[in-house]
Amino acid sequence: MHRLLRRQINRVFGNGGDISNLPEKAKQLLKLVEETYIEFDKERKLLDDTISINTQELRELYKNIEQEGESRFKGLVEQLPYGLIIIGLDGIIKDVNQFACDVLEYKRENFLNMEARKLLKSFSKCSFEDLKVRIIDSNEKISFDDVFVNSVGKSVPVEISAGKLMIKHKPHLLIMFQDITERVEAERLNAERTKQIEELNRKLEKLNKELELRVKEEVKKNLEKDQLLIQQSKLAAMGDMLGNIAHQWRQPLNTLALAIQDIEEAYIWGELDEKYIQDFTKLAMENISFMSKTIDDFRNFFKPSKQKEPFKLRDAVEEILQIVSAQLKNKNIKISVTGENYTVMGYPNEFKQVILNLTNNAKDAILSNRTDGQGEIKISILPTSEEEYREVRVEDNGGGVPEEIKDKIFEPYFTTKEGNKGTGIGLYMSKTIIEDNMKGRLELRNKEDGAVFSIFIPCVCEQQEIR
Repeated sequence: MHRLLRRQINRVFGNGGDISNLPEKAKQLLKLVEETYIEFDKERKLLDDTISINTQELRELYKNIEQEGESRFKGLVEQLPYGLIIIGLDGIIKDVNQFACDVLEYKRENFLNMEARKLLKSFSKCSFEDLKVRIIDSNEKISFDDVFVNSVGKSVPVEISAGKLMIKHKPHLLIMFQDITERVEAERLNAERTKQIEELNRKLEKLNKELELRVKEEVKKNLEKDQLLIQQSKLAAMGDMLGNIAHQWRQPLNTLALAIQDIEEAYIWGELDEKYIQDFTKLAMENISFMSKTIDDFRNFFKPSKQKEPFKLRDAVEEILQIVSAQLKNKNIKISVTGENYTVMGYPNEFKQVILNLTNNAKDAILSNRTDGQGEIKISILPTSEEEYREVRVEDNGGGVPEEIKDKIFEPYFTTKEGNKGTGIGLYMSKTIIEDNMKGRLELRNKEDGAVFSIFIPCVCEQQEIR
């Protein structure tokens, strides 16, 4: 009887399990049940065999998958553009890729089972155990630069990234590296070039200091030279001014001389009454006042302006005309001024010196080139297309400046006057005053019968206008 069926009968009929007294149908039923159990055993055995076979197939499949995955992993590793070294916890190299072999000039079989400390110089600084603690135990990823030693003992600078890698449930140390020989060489060259540049900078700084010292010396010399030129220019201008004052004073002095001589005649003829005295006093004071003003103008002309200030263009020009007009009239040279009384910014007395220089040059050109007594100097004060400037134009009919010397006319000590008539510093100082001191422009051009000097001076805004 089937063991399972016997177990159930013993449970029902006791440990004896006597079934002899059972009815025939019950016996037949038991037989059927027994056969069923037997069939069940066969099917279960068949199932167990099937499960066993499937389990074996699964194991083989898993093994195949594992092997295929490992093969794919190795294939990918071989294609990496950097070196890869796998180190076991015992410090022995377990695997490498071809890139590592090529860079370090090792054959794979020589690489495997090598002690990592023979390859990586950093292991002489920090022990392999320290690396294991940092990477394996603490699960830390680190990066650093170091040097590998290749198969022939040559140092190969590398950039390393290290981390943990699990292989078959066992931790390993994964070293990935790149050859940075070119970068290190570039850094070395850069350091050398930096050092060279620093050395050149030191030399350049030394040269700059020497040059700065020389420039200061030259500037000092030029300033002394300019001061000398200014002094010479002022002396030349003073001579011109004294000549003009002499002409200016001649008329009032003649008037005073005649008036004084007339006193004696008036006394003789009994005409020396109160009205005569009043008329004489008035005439004398007017002429003395005129002469005194001339002296004031002369003194102010040579008083340097300490700083820039707004001043009226036409007023400044007419002050000079009052001084030079008598001398020009004596030479049969007409002079006129037209235009608005614009306000500009600059040094008024220095500007007057420029006007005096230009009128004197115009006078000399007319006297040298015209004999018809038709000399004329026109001074025009004009607006310009540049809103921030005003123009003072001084033109004459003295024949102009020859083209071959136009570019030299403003050079120091250059003169076209014969003998000792010219110093050659008037126009140079005029250009210096206008362009360097007053930040304007002094330009020259020729017209049909003479020269035109144009002075461009910065004007001032309405709020600064002189009232």
